[in-house]
Formats: sequence, C-alpha cells, structure tokens
Amino acid sequence: MKLIIVGAGEVGRELIKRLQKEWKLVVIDQDEEKLHRVVELLNSESLNRVVLLQGDGTSKLLLKKAGIEEATAFAACTGDDEVNLEACRIAKEFGVPTIYAVSNSTENDEKYEREGINYVNKAIATASLLERQIESGIVTPTNVGLGQGEIIEVSVMPTSILAGYPVGKFSSRRWRIVAIFRGDRLILPRPKTVIKPGDRILIVGDPKILKYIAGLIKSGEPQFPLQFGVEEVIFLPEFSRETIQDARFFYENTKLSKVSFYTCRKLDETFVKQFEDVKKGEVRVKTLKNCEKEFLQEIKDENFGLIVMPDRYKEFPLFLGIKTLPILVGEETLSPVAIARGTTPVDKILVPVSGSFSGIRALEVGIELSLMVDASLTAIYVSPFENDGKAESLREKITKLSTMYKVPIEFKVRYGNPVKEFAEESRNYNLAVIGARKGRKTNWFNPYPPYHMFHRAKCTSILIYVGE
Repeated sequence: MKLIIVGAGEVGRELIKRLQKEWKLVVIDQDEEKLHRVVELLNSESLNRVVLLQGDGTSKLLLKKAGIEEATAFAACTGDDEVNLEACRIAKEFGVPTIYAVSNSTENDEKYEREGINYVNKAIATASLLERQIESGIVTPTNVGLGQGEIIEVSVMPTSILAGYPVGKFSSRRWRIVAIFRGDRLILPRPKTVIKPGDRILIVGDPKILKYIAGLIKSGEPQFPLQFGVEEVIFLPEFSRETIQDARFFYENTKLSKVSFYTCRKLDETFVKQFEDVKKGEVRVKTLKNCEKEFLQEIKDENFGLIVMPDRYKEFPLFLGIKTLPILVGEETLSPVAIARGTTPVDKILVPVSGSFSGIRALEVGIELSLMVDASLTAIYVSPFENDGKAESLREKITKLSTMYKVPIEFKVRYGNPVKEFAEESRNYNLAVIGARKGRKTNWFNPYPPYHMFHRAKCTSILIYVGE
C-alpha cells in the first residue's frame, strides 16, 4: 500500500508517525527543515519505506516522480487550502483510488465538497472533540489507551456477514464488540445478542487489524486474512519449491500486502522477484543463523496474516506430547499457519467439522477462501459409529451457514477414525482448513485430532486458532 502525503507540517508528521509501519510513504514538502523533522520520526524499519521529496506538491512532474500512478491513497495536509485543492485535483486526474485533504478554513469546505474530495476541517474536528469532552467529562476514543485507534465504530450493512448472527461468534482475542447502538438505544451485548442491519457497533481491539475488521463488517466481502494481519511469512529452512508455490498463490489471491522470507541459507533473488511482480507490497528477506529456534523467537507474539512452512515436520512427536514447530508457531502468534504441499492452485477446499467453535471458525475461513479463489467447499464430519444424531444437527448448522454466506457447502459424513478418514478424503482436495484451540495437550493416550489432521493431510493445509 502506497500513500503520498503533500505537506510535512504537524498534521502530515502525525500521519506519518501513525502509518509508517504498514505503508510505503512518499512525503512532499518545499521546506527542507520540515523534511528533516520527518526523518527524526522514523524507526529503522521505516527508513527504507519512506521517500522524502523537496518541492511543489502541485507539480505533475514531481508527483509522477513520487509514483502517483501507483499510489493507493493521497493526502494533502498543507496549511494552504489552495495547494491542497490543486494537489487533490491532480491526484484525481491520475486516478488515485482514495484522496483526502485537510481543510484549514470553513470558508473553503464548499470547494472541497464541489470537487468531491474527502476532507477534514481542522477547526471543526478539534472543536467537536473538545465540546464532547467538556459537556460529558468523557474522554473520546482518539485519546483512549495508546491513542492509536484501538476503538472504532462501524455500521452494519444488510450484506454484512454479521447481520443476523450473535456477537459471541465474531469476537476474538484481538478484537471485541463492546457496544451496539440500535436507533437511539445503547445495547451492552452478551455473546447471544444478535446483530441487525443498521446497527452501529463499537469495537475495541488491536489497531493493526481493526480497520480490516471494519471492512469485513461493512462490506460483507471476504477479507481473509486481514482479520489476522496483513503480512505473509514464508519460512525456508532449506529451499522448497512447494512452499514458494503455495505462498505465492496465497499472496496473489488473498488480501495479503506484505511478504517476509525467513531463510536459513541464501535465497535466490529470482524467487523474491516473483513476489514483487505479483503486487506492489513490501517484500523483505531475513537470513537466520540459528534457523528454527531463531525463527520462533523472531515471530513470537506478532500478528501475521499467514505463515507458510514446508512439509518437513513429522507427526510422531505429537504422540509423545511434544508439539511440532508449525503448531508452536501457530500457538505463539495465533496466526493461520500453512503446511505447503504444493497442491495449489485451489479449486476444492475441505474443512473437518465436529460441532466445536474452532471447526465452525475454520469453516468460515474456508468460505472466505472459496469466494476469493472460486473454489468448491466441502465440510466433512467423521463419526466413530453409524446412526449418529450429531450428524443431522451439524447438517442443519452448515445449511444455515451456507444460506447466510450465500456459498454452496457440500456436507459429507464418514465413519471410523476421524484422523484417518479425513486424511484419506483430503487426497481429493487442494486445500484443507482445520480449526484448533490454543493450549490443547496431545499424546498417544489422548490425541488432539486437529493437530494430527494438520500434519496428515495429503494436500496443503491451514491451521486456524481460536485462542484459549
């Protein structure tokens, strides 16, 4: 994602400070001293992603040099409304998808409206915040917590996947629905409180993913894996063509916007170039000295959209109560983890279900992926005995999900050992999506089926965690 900012004053610098971790930024200002102040704001990782240009932000030549033709967004933040208006007009000419401006005077608001430019009036915004705080004595969300946007309000559209569903189904460790405004009523939701179209929802959570959750709620469009993160991590202890193949497929066909290679030996630059050619997102490579141990430490407690690992870790340690590296990686990050078996591209997806919340959550991810890559979706339930009444209740639940998401879901029932039957069925698919709970123990006497399914699948498999 690339953002061009015209104006490195107080507003521009504050915007840079907040967006530098996730965006490629180009900052334009005529004042050299202001650009020097921008450098002081940047952390070491952001220095390579931020380009500073001294000059006129209304110059088409300079804006072309800034890469306006590839920009995702544009923001004019100078103290001169005429400059902001002209810069935004040029951004519209170049077809920048999203354009914003700061209005420095209420007298100029009409000009922004006439041009169809999204704007924030600095004086009105400040006065409005102060008014609410003075009259109510309550601090508004902009200053809550870390001041990084941990609270957002989103309107539920009729097409939203939340409409008609209970609150508890969609909350997670990283975000939570804390209030619903329905008309003039405030509802403090319980897990079974049903969300309705037109509701305004207050969400608290990790600022890194809240904006993507908002997009999921508003549009109802598949957002995978943005509810987990924007970055794809590819772990290569040794070269694996299958891992590169599957990782590239997910990067190309989902909403991932960054890629990080973690390798234990030098990586051929041609593979990095493959990812750079797919999207204009950031691609970086890090070589590890201590391989697996260092990799686990590097990603611990971070949020990622997807972590792709090679199929080199055996299932056997699970019988001894020892969790394998892919499972440990998933538990430490609560991010989706894929074991790559080179079965992409995907046209058939398989999800094991048993009625547990983790299985249903995996099915939701399967639904999103099926929409994104135009693949068929099958849910499989393996029962240890025939005439199992649970199968019919599961069938009803999956039919409701299919109707709600408007996605056909085939439901299969097999009998026998869940892991063996699932593994055999997975031969006929390109991708398996498996749900699991963090912290579950497993051993020979009390195996945890999702972990064994993850390792024993015959196709590329993704493990989805739902927390403690």
